[in-house]
Amino acid sequence: MNTEPVINREDEQRQLSTILQALRQPHRNQGQSWPIVHLSGVAGIGKTTLLRQVQQQARALRLPVLWGAVQPGAPIDAVVSQLLPALPSPPPSLSSGAGHGPGPDHPTPGLAQLIPGLRLLVQQQGAAVLLLDDVESDDASQLRWLVALLDALGKQTPLLLVLAAAAPLPWSWQSVLSRPVLLLELGPLDRVSSALLLDRHAPTLAPEVRALALNWADGYPLALVVLAEALRDGRLDPRQPADRARLREQLTERVLRQGVLGTLPPAERPAVEQLLRLLAVPRRFTAMLLQDLIEQFAPEWRQSDPFAYFFLPQRLAAGTHALHWQFERAGYVVSAPVRHLLQILWQEEAPSQWRQLQRWLAAFQERLTERASGPERIRSLADQLAYRLLSEEPTRRGEQLPSLLASLRQEPQAVSLQVVAALQQDQELQLALGEQASDWQAALQTLERAILTQEQGKE
Repeated sequence: MNTEPVINREDEQRQLSTILQALRQPHRNQGQSWPIVHLSGVAGIGKTTLLRQVQQQARALRLPVLWGAVQPGAPIDAVVSQLLPALPSPPPSLSSGAGHGPGPDHPTPGLAQLIPGLRLLVQQQGAAVLLLDDVESDDASQLRWLVALLDALGKQTPLLLVLAAAAPLPWSWQSVLSRPVLLLELGPLDRVSSALLLDRHAPTLAPEVRALALNWADGYPLALVVLAEALRDGRLDPRQPADRARLREQLTERVLRQGVLGTLPPAERPAVEQLLRLLAVPRRFTAMLLQDLIEQFAPEWRQSDPFAYFFLPQRLAAGTHALHWQFERAGYVVSAPVRHLLQILWQEEAPSQWRQLQRWLAAFQERLTERASGPERIRSLADQLAYRLLSEEPTRRGEQLPSLLASLRQEPQAVSLQVVAALQQDQELQLALGEQASDWQAALQTLERAILTQEQGKE
């Protein structure tokens, strides 16, 4: 199977390849319930690229492949027009679309045409692959359409359905689909893979420019491609302030406005962009922090009903798919690649306001810590220290480390050690500190030894 691997998606490719290999020999898997594969992730994370790889692998195995892309704002039934040219035409007696139209088994005009053709294709070829891009997983009408398609075909029909969507598949819908679901959520590329992708698109960048592109993109494939296209011909030099500003403008326009915010009505995008930029600053946020942040820094988003702040993150998530609840942090977070890009823009364009926000967040967490207990107190203490550290001028952070960490010496040993462990494992904070991360780790290790020595002295 001579297909070029998608960078840093080896695990996903391995799982998909296993299913395709089994699909090529359906007679050996009679009675098997063929899965649905659901790819999810923010705009520009590489879902379509991975779908293309599945298409290539299926063709290499001589499996018939159908590809359809759901158009924004259009009913999913319209995708059938993209699929029909690749399907055999069933005899009129077998076609629900020939004079009969939609019925109980084919509830839409598109399905009435699609299902007989799919059945005949599988009958003739033994199996088939159906790839659907840009599906809206949180659109109930689209999911009902998919349920009707799968129910009509039956769970044992050797058809692999692969969906690409920005939003994860709701758990409630996983239980009503007639087939098992393989969920593959795509995240940022690792550092080595990011370098490979950048070199594939811009192989001759100067080392300093290359390092900047890798740092700004932080594994976000779309951001890497935008940066590579802007830098590879040498017309933009990010070491020059004016060129650096133009580079940020291109990232903002293509990744943020056309990508993340691209499905929103144009009139809504500026306001949502403003709020998303603000919410990229906190390490996590709840409805309480959200309300205080908005009232302090984005009063135009103030809600008349306090309870509306509980539902505002869901509204933003539905429109951007760049926001989700993170259980380990017990709060909402902006998705990692988008958040990193927005933080780069903050630090590049408004460094003073960035540090002001960090100080405000540190004070908020300090108030929260006073009444928190258990795991929430650990999280609050760690967040408070991280905000204080990032609020300092980069040139002054080193000298501030001892006084910054001194407050932990006043906490019970178990609490102090848990906070130190949380900060030592905080990859996001280390990335934000850059070259100063090693000094931070050394200071944490020194504090950890001091806490243990202090406790031993009491025994």
